[in-house]
Amino acid sequence: MLTTLIYRSHVRSGTSYQAIVDMVKSANDRNVQMGVTGVLLFNGIHFFQLLEGREESVKEVFDSISCDKRHFNIVELFCDFAPFRRFGNAGMELIDIRLHAQDECLASVLERGTTKHKLMYNDRALRFFRTFIESTETENYYELPDKSEWYFISETVGLKSVTDPSLIEIKPVVDPLAQHVHSFELIPNVQSQNSEELFLADITSKRDAFYFAGKFILAEQRISVSLQPMTLIEVPRSVETLLDYVKSSNLLPEQLIIQFSERAIIGDMSKFTQSVKKLKSAGISVAISDFGAGYAGLSLLANFQPEKVKIHHDLTRNIHKDGSRQAIVQSIIHCCEKLEIRVCATGIEQPEEWMWLESAGISCFQGNLFSGYDENNQLHVTWPNLFSDSN
Repeated sequence: MLTTLIYRSHVRSGTSYQAIVDMVKSANDRNVQMGVTGVLLFNGIHFFQLLEGREESVKEVFDSISCDKRHFNIVELFCDFAPFRRFGNAGMELIDIRLHAQDECLASVLERGTTKHKLMYNDRALRFFRTFIESTETENYYELPDKSEWYFISETVGLKSVTDPSLIEIKPVVDPLAQHVHSFELIPNVQSQNSEELFLADITSKRDAFYFAGKFILAEQRISVSLQPMTLIEVPRSVETLLDYVKSSNLLPEQLIIQFSERAIIGDMSKFTQSVKKLKSAGISVAISDFGAGYAGLSLLANFQPEKVKIHHDLTRNIHKDGSRQAIVQSIIHCCEKLEIRVCATGIEQPEEWMWLESAGISCFQGNLFSGYDENNQLHVTWPNLFSDSN
């Protein structure tokens, strides 16, 4: 199938203009042989390129481009299928937009079209061209340092009591730049139950979690636990039971965050909302986890506004090079900023993922990049440091 791919990247410092011209000539020859056509825009700092051809050929060319050291911060903005090529005259053609007035440049792109009908900027792919030429999104071009500029130092979490991770797993939520642990998520290992016992087991598992937390948590620290929404609906006096567990564990309600997964089914929104009101009235904070992975995220925000939203790792995975995920996460951040809801990014495994999300305005993170267990089942957290700061 005919595939269209668009990406944006940042030219590497020290790359001469002649080197760019030579690169385009070489790319044109290669692309012609592979049946790939395209247009490359350059504004002196960023490249913006459209590639068209068979899906396999376009992917092969893009993989080669991604390995080129003459540019970095490569972000795939668009990849879709089309019945015809928009630009079929050349394997690669360079347009230096600095040499044209904005209107002239927009017209110049359209003039290179090879479709039977005249190209217009109502075409979704071409709207990316217009956005780049008009520079309306440059504030979202996060220029990330190379991951080689960072090194990570691990330190053991000084718990007064150590538990077996097979019984209760601990996942810290951290602010990496401040080198601060915001909270500890406690995940009890609940044995599989039949449907009648599931919700009761869900709430009783919090008793051991709170008891354990009461042994090590400091006054300024918080803990979070996940709870099935239906547990609040199906288990009588569920909120009161949770508060009893908190009191008997020498914790304060204000130290507790109850998180509900967006993917979980809520059978009775009215009863669930009433229970959430009780939790909040008692001083317990509420969070939505797995945000973006389910179907009710915006509906949950509309019905009850949590103190925190935890973005699911499906949206943060490789976000530094995925324009679609970037746009979605930026929208979540913007929405939560308007509602004064803190955003936490979960499942972070790569420095580049963290750097992009930090640049986007997130300071709370959870994932293997920042915490884990060693061979002795001792919990540790890992902090980023710049090599330049240590010199």
